[in-house]
Amino acid sequence: MIVQFARRGKGVGSGPVDYLLGKDRNRERATLNQGDPDLVQSLIDSSPYAKKYTSGFLCFA
Repeated sequence: MIVQFARRGKGVGSGPVDYLLGKDRNRERATLNQGDPDLVQSLIDSSPYAKKYTSGFLCFA
């Protein structure tokens, strides 16, 4: 298993939300089990820090 964190975290909150759920929130087979994507986007946008979010991934080979 490979665990990595991406060197991202700058920019507006719509970037990571749109990447995961699709621009119109209709990405095929993407399901949101819990939470509010609009709230996540607002929290990212309101963060005063330079690196506003952390993204990572797991790779099972």
